[in-house]
Amino acid sequence: QLASGALKPGQLIPSERQLTTEFSVSIGTLRKAIDELVENRILIRQQGKGTYVASHDRERLLFYFFHIVPQQGSKSYPLVEFVFFHKSTADAEAAARLNIAIGTPTLHIRNKLSLLGAVVLVDDLTLDQARFPGLNAAQFKERPNTIYNLYQEVFGVTVVRTEERLRAEAASVEHAKLLKLKAGMPVLTIRRTAYDMRDEPVELRVSTVNTAAHEYFAELL
Repeated sequence: QLASGALKPGQLIPSERQLTTEFSVSIGTLRKAIDELVENRILIRQQGKGTYVASHDRERLLFYFFHIVPQQGSKSYPLVEFVFFHKSTADAEAAARLNIAIGTPTLHIRNKLSLLGAVVLVDDLTLDQARFPGLNAAQFKERPNTIYNLYQEVFGVTVVRTEERLRAEAASVEHAKLLKLKAGMPVLTIRRTAYDMRDEPVELRVSTVNTAAHEYFAELL
């Protein structure tokens, strides 16, 4: 029900009695399943109210998916600025990471992100057009919440986990200009693949980070 979108973000899930009857399972089995979904932050328990479908918002993005912080300072929400929205086709890397064929129609979206007034990273997103039918530049730019919230609310695609690979690279001319660096200067490149509730890849995001005054921070629980 979660994967199909039958249960919507922010919706109260049915009672335990209703679910055990519907799926013909014991109460113990059901509670174990719900506990696992809560642990993975797909469901959220609210004391005295019930269990709800988690909704992507700014707080969720900041604490679970955004990992760049000042070398001296704490985590804060970045200012996200739109750069471009292009239709493209999947190259070998995008095809492999999104599990699609080379040449599949894709969307290439670029944002620049600032912390305390300084542009610190550039995000390049690649999406399979078939997973996000009708998504256009205006809709993306005017989203009222986070990018993952847009995926969830409009397209029924809920990101539940990501995989990231980090390496040092030389800044390209395009990225160096946005980051106010000289081309060829060292930058941190983060390649993130985002997965939905069916554990299918839905987004490739390549973040190019100026680490002169910032660093990658992840808290492992």
